[in-house]
Amino acid sequence: MYALIYKSGSFLGIFSSKEKMKEVIKLMIKDSYESTGCHGNYNFRWVKFNVDEPWFTPGGCTPTEESRAILSFYTMHTEKFTHKVMTDWSTGEILAMDAENTTNL
Repeated sequence: MYALIYKSGSFLGIFSSKEKMKEVIKLMIKDSYESTGCHGNYNFRWVKFNVDEPWFTPGGCTPTEESRAILSFYTMHTEKFTHKVMTDWSTGEILAMDAENTTNL
């Protein structure tokens, strides 16, 4: 499963595949361009997680990084959403789904 957030923590949803998540990102970029007339840094971030694994463990074992991302659903901080979607500022095109930065500038 994949969770997607937008900008500073707007939760967009949980997806079963990267392709479905990518379609939502494309629709949001298209809608933003149609309403504002310009592109920019959309700052989409996502994380892969296992819904069956708890984000805490009573025995003191540390859960995986992916599962700890579920805790971020409460605060919507971006530190657990480690994967960034790189977009082109001039066209809004998705350049990479797992990039170091969110824009090519």
